[in-house]
Amino acid sequence: MRQVAVTLAAAVTQEFVDAYVNYVFQISVHEWYTAFSSGFLKVCGGKVLELFQPSELRAMMVGNSNYNWEELEETAIYKGDYSATHPTVKLFWETFHEFPLEKKKKFLLFLTGSDRIPIYGMASLQIVIQSTASGEEYLPVAHTCYNLLDLPKYSSKEILSARLTQALDNYEGFSLA
Repeated sequence: MRQVAVTLAAAVTQEFVDAYVNYVFQISVHEWYTAFSSGFLKVCGGKVLELFQPSELRAMMVGNSNYNWEELEETAIYKGDYSATHPTVKLFWETFHEFPLEKKKKFLLFLTGSDRIPIYGMASLQIVIQSTASGEEYLPVAHTCYNLLDLPKYSSKEILSARLTQALDNYEGFSLA
């Protein structure tokens, strides 16, 4: 009798767990998943989906995760008074390479509108750094449509780091808090 009760309790427990998991992962999100799926398939649906393996489709949607920061520096274009050997540009790259990964990704978001890199890697993400006439009390400005960074001429690494950090930390909203 005791064995039957234990078996029955286990069956009821398993039935509860199965029902709960079904509710959490299917029933409760059905409305939102259906809306997402419909929108996704309008943009990316049809025969094109049949061309990709799941990993390839993920790479197309999410982007590449191979953050090769040296390649980003090597493919950068400079305008105005700047070149790869300009003191401010050297300070910029020194500062940038010292940033932790999350801050570097924040810079990508600030500059390009996305913290992801294209599927073909950093070489295909060509950033432009140009000098500005504004003084070093001004922050760097990003033009996301062009991957363009207006970088004032800073006299020290500390000032550049402080201004760049301030720009990255306050690029969303009005930053009036």
